[in-house]
Amino acid sequence: MQWTIDGFLDGKLKIKQPAKGFRAGSDAVLLAASVEIAAGQSLLDVGCGVGTAALCVKHREPNCTVFGLEYQSELAKTARENIQLNEMTADFTVLDANIANRLAFKGAIGPTGRNFLEDPFDHVITNPPFYAEGRAQSSPSDIRTKAHIESDADLDCWIKFCTARLKPKGSLSVIYRTERLSDLMAHMCASCGSLKIIPLWPNAETSAKRVIVQGIKGGKGPLELLPGLILHEKDGKPTAIAEKLLRDGVDLSTIDN
Repeated sequence: MQWTIDGFLDGKLKIKQPAKGFRAGSDAVLLAASVEIAAGQSLLDVGCGVGTAALCVKHREPNCTVFGLEYQSELAKTARENIQLNEMTADFTVLDANIANRLAFKGAIGPTGRNFLEDPFDHVITNPPFYAEGRAQSSPSDIRTKAHIESDADLDCWIKFCTARLKPKGSLSVIYRTERLSDLMAHMCASCGSLKIIPLWPNAETSAKRVIVQGIKGGKGPLELLPGLILHEKDGKPTAIAEKLLRDGVDLSTIDN
C-alpha cells in the first residue's frame, strides 16, 4: 500500500494516510472543532482511523487525555505513528478493538487507570460508517469499505457503545450523512438529551449533505437546530468561517455566524 503525509490545520499537523481509498479530510477537522473540551478533560474517538480528528482536538487543547479506538489494525498502527510524528505522545492512546466484541477490551485501561469499559470519558466523538450493510457498493479498497459500510457494529450498536463510554452529562458529537439523520436521531434520543443539529452546507445554494449532531448523556434540554456552517463561496473558495475552522483549528463555539 502507498502512503502520503498530508498537512492539516494549515500544516500544523502532519497526517500519514493511505494514498488511495480511505482518506481523512474536512469531516475530521469539523468534528474536532465541534467539541468544547477543557484542560484536564478526557476524550474518546470511536473509529478514529489514522487519528486525524483526535489529533486536531489534542492540538487545540494539549492538556487533555485522548483515546482512539480503531478496529482496522493497519489504521490503528498509523494513528500511533501520527501521534509520534506530531510529538503528542503525552496522554494519547490508540487501541485496536472491535466495539462489537467486549472481549477485545480485555486488559485495556481507560483514562483514569480503571478497566477501559468501566472508565468513562468527558467527551466522545465519532464518524460512524455512513452506509447500512447492503446499501452501498464495496470499494476496491478494503480499508475504505470497512470505514464506510456497517458490518459487525450497526448504527444502533455504535451509538450505544459511544454513550456507554460517557460520564453523566458527558457530550457525544457525531458527524453523519444527512440522508440518515432520522436513524441517527432515533438512536441518540434513546440515551442523550439537549440535542443540537449543525448542518454543514457545501455552499449557500446546495443542501447539506453532512450534519454534526451533539447530545448530552442524560441531558434534559430541548432539541435545537443551529444556524449551521456554509463551507464554500460561489467560486469554490472556503468561507471565512471555514478558514478559521480548517486552518486555525478553532473551537466551533467561538465562531460568530
